[in-house]
Amino acid sequence: MFSRASALLAAAGLAAFAIAQSASAAITLNNGQSVLLSQILAEPDRGVVISDKLFTFQSWTSSQFNPANVFISGFIANNPLDGIGFDITGGFGDVSPGDAIISEFNLRYTVEVIPSFAAQGFRLKDVGLTFNGNATSAGSYARVDETIFDALAPSGTNLLGQLSAFSIPGQTDQLQDYRDFSPRQFLKMEVNKDVKFFANTTGGTATASFVRQSFSQVVPAPSAAGLIGLGGLLAARRRR
Repeated sequence: MFSRASALLAAAGLAAFAIAQSASAAITLNNGQSVLLSQILAEPDRGVVISDKLFTFQSWTSSQFNPANVFISGFIANNPLDGIGFDITGGFGDVSPGDAIISEFNLRYTVEVIPSFAAQGFRLKDVGLTFNGNATSAGSYARVDETIFDALAPSGTNLLGQLSAFSIPGQTDQLQDYRDFSPRQFLKMEVNKDVKFFANTTGGTATASFVRQSFSQVVPAPSAAGLIGLGGLLAARRRR
């Protein structure tokens, strides 16, 4: 059950988000809502707002998977503080099994706490990876490998860690990975995500229909955040 302080935090957060949302030109997605990746990449800022986070899709590289056939779907856990992110969904897999060529896509993007929440003390603290990859026949695999950076730190000092998830016949599947960077806290991270599918034989398969990325966060004390949020609300009302 939420306490009164938690309710105040939630109300202030939602109100602050509404104010930030009205000022943002980015595409906004709620939980389960989707947009074509090609639409995002066609926008000048390539930004997507999901709850209190802004995701900026810097690049998509693939000779097998057209962004016009790939969706980005908003993901918000039942308690948003437990995880906010997105799913990459589509018909992914080795497009020509047995030809010794890997089917692959690479996505680079940043995630940051939007300014109204950053002002309240919200910070990123971890990253989670999940996908439903499946591979059959020896020598085949479906896998996700990604590298996480502190986007605001100088180059060469900004590596935070790496995550991997995979399905490899003959090995135990690892379909999830997670890194908690606490007690370190971050306003902005950059992710380089590489996803590969390889079916070693014509009868083999290597597939996935979604790859999920989620982030949770450090939050300020409810009383302080509530006061900051309510102060923003009062200021907004005075400007009307």
